[in-house]
Amino acid sequence: MKRIGLLGGAFDPPHQGHLRLAERALACLELDELRLVPAAASPLKAAPRADARQRRAMLEAWLAEAPPQVVLDPLELDRPGPSYTVDTLEALAAREPGAVWILVLGSDQLAAFLRWKAADRILELAALAVCPRPGFPLEVPPGLQARLRHRWSGAPGELVLLPSSELELGSTDLRKALAQGALPKGLPASVGAFLLRENLYRKTESGARMTLDPRLATVVEAARSKKAFRIRLMDVHGIASFTDTFAFMSGGSDRQNRAIAEAVEDQLRLAGERPISMEGDAGGAWILLDYGDLIVHVMDEETRRHYDLEGLWAQGRELELPPETPHPGIH
Repeated sequence: MKRIGLLGGAFDPPHQGHLRLAERALACLELDELRLVPAAASPLKAAPRADARQRRAMLEAWLAEAPPQVVLDPLELDRPGPSYTVDTLEALAAREPGAVWILVLGSDQLAAFLRWKAADRILELAALAVCPRPGFPLEVPPGLQARLRHRWSGAPGELVLLPSSELELGSTDLRKALAQGALPKGLPASVGAFLLRENLYRKTESGARMTLDPRLATVVEAARSKKAFRIRLMDVHGIASFTDTFAFMSGGSDRQNRAIAEAVEDQLRLAGERPISMEGDAGGAWILLDYGDLIVHVMDEETRRHYDLEGLWAQGRELELPPETPHPGIH
């Protein structure tokens, strides 16, 4: 029998707490597969801030960092109406009669489990695995205590406990930080990159901007210090096989191009980074700084138009630049 774990939730956004929970489940439950099941509309929570497309895209990006046994099941996203667990389990049992199922929950969810729709039927279809979360003491309701087991046998109706996630992370707190333009710790790198591209969760009415990755902000400020123009940052994660981000910028002369490239190299060196290679023609019409996951192109406009690298990588997402800081005496 195929042993499948189900980790449901809004994933609004996905974070390292979800990843830790998935890792705990895989390590302790002898699962063949762990499926992420994002809810279209939870009957117990407010509607997600990110829409179904955005949450699915974040999960698909996150899966690149997750263990290979973790997969996405969009069953609830594709089904209209509230996302009731019992309906999902009935559909899965009919679709895959040869599998056994276990719901992976946090301790914050367990207290209310017996109030879920058709909780008794859920226990006929699946077992429960509960992971303690910091701030949510694990208290097994009296109606479930007789179901406790040291190890999941594969039978429905059993309740097993997982080691604590040891991470104080919650989507609500992460959204609050994101709304103010910060990129908080606790987000997978791929999800953070998606949020930067999409500017999700920020309070646009207050003018807040998503905080750019500090290294990319350093590149932009160094280029601006030498009067570079038409600066663009392109996220090509998952599109280019050899890098994650391109920085494009122009100078008005070969001499200015060299000054821009030197400023970028100097500022990144102060941050502890050195280029893998630095290439360019003898005159300085095109200078390339290769940092592996970041490639900086400094060009004159004629060269830039001729090679049209931005057009070549147009499938990428353009990142929002930080606002320019006025210099004293300049108005």
